[in-house]
Amino acid sequence: MRIKQQPISLVFFFLLATIPLLFGARHPLIQGVYTALIFFTCGPWLVLNYGQIKPRLVNRAYLPVYLIILFVFFTSLPLPLSLIELLSPVRAGYLRDAASLAQLKNTVFSLSYYAPAARFYGFYFLGLLLYYLCAASLTRRNSDRRAVLWIIMALGSLEAVYGLLQAMIPDLGILWLPSSISAEGSARGTIIYRNQFAAFLNLCWPMTVALGILLYHPVISRFHALKNRKKSVSLADRLSLIFQKAALPFWSAAFMILAVIFSRSRGGIIIMLLMSIFFLLILPFSKRLKALAGGSLLLFIFFYGGMIGFQSVTDRFLAFCQGAQGRFLLWLDSLAILRDHMITGSGMGTYKFLSPVYLENLADTTWYDFAHNEYLELAIELGLPMAVLLFAWIILQVWRCGRRIIRMGGRIDTFTFFPENTILAIGSFCAITGFLLHGFVDFVWRLPVNAFYVVTIMALLNVASPSGQTDGNG
Repeated sequence: MRIKQQPISLVFFFLLATIPLLFGARHPLIQGVYTALIFFTCGPWLVLNYGQIKPRLVNRAYLPVYLIILFVFFTSLPLPLSLIELLSPVRAGYLRDAASLAQLKNTVFSLSYYAPAARFYGFYFLGLLLYYLCAASLTRRNSDRRAVLWIIMALGSLEAVYGLLQAMIPDLGILWLPSSISAEGSARGTIIYRNQFAAFLNLCWPMTVALGILLYHPVISRFHALKNRKKSVSLADRLSLIFQKAALPFWSAAFMILAVIFSRSRGGIIIMLLMSIFFLLILPFSKRLKALAGGSLLLFIFFYGGMIGFQSVTDRFLAFCQGAQGRFLLWLDSLAILRDHMITGSGMGTYKFLSPVYLENLADTTWYDFAHNEYLELAIELGLPMAVLLFAWIILQVWRCGRRIIRMGGRIDTFTFFPENTILAIGSFCAITGFLLHGFVDFVWRLPVNAFYVVTIMALLNVASPSGQTDGNG
């Protein structure tokens, strides 16, 4: 039995279009509402369409994901102290001392230092998985993929413009929050933390560029037909080629890149530069066309960025060594938490509870609720076995997708012909790769909007890679 997908499509588009607006769904209550919405809509839809989804559900490529979600739930379960002592001796020692101090007997505890947080993350991860399965099914039609790209462009443009206004008007806050609540004078949009804001836009602009290329395809085809018919093309016709409605995504992507620069997120800016170079390298167009695109972007940045002024951005990079040293000390001290919770971890969402105890070489006046390194923090909270399984799975998927995309691409000199899926796959792969790299230096994965957007882009990448259907890789 196959149920119509229009109602679930509306929910899918609603989530995609609204989740960035209220601080990127950072508040646990809003995050929980979106997760519940997925369970109440995507869950029944997947059950009713089980025959269609079954090949993906039972695919062995998803086994590591299932194991990690089950493990997160397991760390929240009440266990006897003797079992915890076997699995996590340091955690058991703390619990034994606490029980002795409180004069408690025959108590049960969880492996997680805060079981409600572990359960919350377990349901959240399960919701992301359900959302991915729905997205991979709902975006098979070309019109639905285009709709997703338009939404990503619209939300990215909105955040970019708002962020650039914050850079030009330092007193402009974030929605109803005052400007002093975060990095005043930096572009942050509605997302509070500039690093997470930069990561969000670095997800949006590659997809927006891909949309622009797809929209320009028929325009260029008509231009070449006109050129062949007239033998020569007037200046007016050439100018009309530049100022087409299809050029809107390129302008939008350029403003997103500019907003990343004025977020003053050093990690975000460096990742954006690497992504831009990588994007140009793997695009299946001529060197002349790539040079023209790169040069036009640089002119745009220097012209519009010069109006705002680059002094605040350069000042941030002048303090690069000091910032890098602080991050290194943070990571070094955080290794002590990993050492004491090597096997089972401390539980998802618990780093912020342990950091005040373990971070001895950092200022006592600062509370580090994140490790500023997603890989290290996940290793601390999941334990090394599960973290290694997750990282190995990510590396394998990136390698396979990258190899498929290189095979899909072919060298062409114009926009007159190219497979649409190739451009969509290139944009998706660049966005995901940049997001994974940014996780080495910032806590960008923890923001729900970033997680939902990268999962959406993963679904688009899966649909755009035909061989992915046979490989079974998401």
